[in-house]
This record gives sequence, C-alpha cells and structure tokens, in this order.
Amino acid sequence: MLVSFTQTYGNDRGKLHEIYSRDKRLIEFKNLFDINIHSFHNCNRETIDNYKNLNKVKNSIYLEFNDITYGETIQQLKQKLKELNCTHFMFIQDDQFSGADYYQVDWVELIEYVKEQTNDFLLSLFYYPEMVGNQKEPDIKKETFSVYYSDSICFYNSHIMSMDDTSYICTMDLVDIIYDDVYCKEFNDIWNCEFYLAKKFSKIKLTRNYTNKQLIKTYNIIGKSLDHKDNYIYLLKKKKIY
Repeated sequence: MLVSFTQTYGNDRGKLHEIYSRDKRLIEFKNLFDINIHSFHNCNRETIDNYKNLNKVKNSIYLEFNDITYGETIQQLKQKLKELNCTHFMFIQDDQFSGADYYQVDWVELIEYVKEQTNDFLLSLFYYPEMVGNQKEPDIKKETFSVYYSDSICFYNSHIMSMDDTSYICTMDLVDIIYDDVYCKEFNDIWNCEFYLAKKFSKIKLTRNYTNKQLIKTYNIIGKSLDHKDNYIYLLKKKKIY
C-alpha cells in the first residue's frame, strides 16, 4: 500500500491549493498512489472545503486536527498509516510541486522501482547530485532516472541538513525511526521538528538516496522563508501553474 501525505497549516494556503490543482504532472504522480492523505491542522471550514473542491487527486482521504501540536498530528498519522497497512510512505508539503526535471521521468517506472524496495529505503525527491556536490557515477540506472546511494551523514558532511522536510518516499520501517517519540511529543511546530531531525541524523545514519533529477521542488511563496519569493513565483508562472 503506497500512501502519500500532505498537511495544510492554518487558513492562508489557498493560493498553494490553486497551484496544486493546476500541477498536472504532480497529480499524475499522486494518482499512482493507493491512498493520498491530506491533513488540515487548525484550518477553518472554508479552507478545508475549498481544497476539497479543487482537489483532482483520486483515492484521497482527509484528516482534520485542531488544538493539538504538529508533533501530535504526526503521531496520529502514524497510527492511520498502520491501519491502512502502508508499506511505502511519501511526505510532501503543500508548497512542494513538480520540479524542473519532472517531465523527463516516467512516474510508472519510478513507482515500480519504489515498490521493489522492502526495507531501509528512503529516496529524496528534491535533492540531486549537484546539490550534494556529488561527482560519482549513479549506483542504479533506469530508463528515465538514475539513483545514487547516500545517507544522512553524507548530507551533513556536504553541509546540507542531514534530514529535513523536503519531499521523499520511504519504506514504512523508517517512519517510526524518523518520527520518533521526541519528534511527536516534545515540539509544537514543524520548524523545531525539522531542526530536531537535522541534529539527530547528523549523528545517526539514515538512508537518504536521491536521483539525478529534481522531481519535487519547494516553492516558498507563503510563510516564514520568503527571501526568494519573486523567483519562485517566476518559476511557477513559467510552468503555467501559478
């Protein structure tokens, strides 16, 4: 059972939902998953209903959380994944859309490769060799993409966050390792949770492979990190999904 997960926080994300509804390639990708979970954390009814009206992804189910911390929402998500008999889990934020190389990859081929992995598997959908300073040959070559084996310590040594909230797919056995009790119970928001992951996996090795192409990209146009907002809007307009 392949399950994707996206969560919306608060009520100012409507523009992101509109962009998502226009991102045909991302929709094609998510439609290959058995279940697509979209969670709403402290969102009003208008935000939730507007998203549902825009959502074109099949096999969607919705979760609603109010008056609990971000970490607690992930704790409840883990329980839901187990109820669904999830084997492969994709994490993708609501401001993450198809990347520059999305059109070059056969999603079916990628999903088939993912399904072949049964344990200790994590594939970043954001990072690619140039970002990690990698000059080596890929470890696996497929028709439309290649895979590089790596881990969180390698990322840390390349001066990149050892683990962060960029999009990835992993096998279910890693979900409890990534989202441990400290993550779920000791922090109130995703930013502190992300810093915790970066610190934790700078010392503990976590599989973190990546492909030769950027498949999913973060576009910071809403929220705290808006230093390059105009450039992100330009890229989204270029893709004709803004």
